[in-house]
Amino acid sequence: MNGWIETFTNLLQNPFFLILAVIFAVFIVFGVIKKLFKLALIILAAFVIYVAYLLWTGQDIPTSIDGIKESVQETVSRSKDNAEEIKENIKEAAKKKAGEVAKDEFNEIIEDVKEKTGFDN
Repeated sequence: MNGWIETFTNLLQNPFFLILAVIFAVFIVFGVIKKLFKLALIILAAFVIYVAYLLWTGQDIPTSIDGIKESVQETVSRSKDNAEEIKENIKEAAKKKAGEVAKDEFNEIIEDVKEKTGFDN
């Protein structure tokens, strides 16, 4: 504990170390402000995209916080439903394609066996 106090006292007494500490503090504060600015830009971009989506789909733009929450929940719910429907369509298409591929492979194997054995119905 005593070592920290001495280090801090030396830092304040020596102008070189004080300037160095201030420069590091400025870099840290600048970095934090830069990250917060990027976060604000991302949030703003998401909001602009959301409003554009509402305008594109012909929905009303909510004017209150509760309206925004309700609209976002409704949009997320619809998106989940659409995602489930798309997932089911993909599953069905994959099953159909797998069946076709399996049938083709089976027919090729049968033809190959008939060719090699000379057995033809």
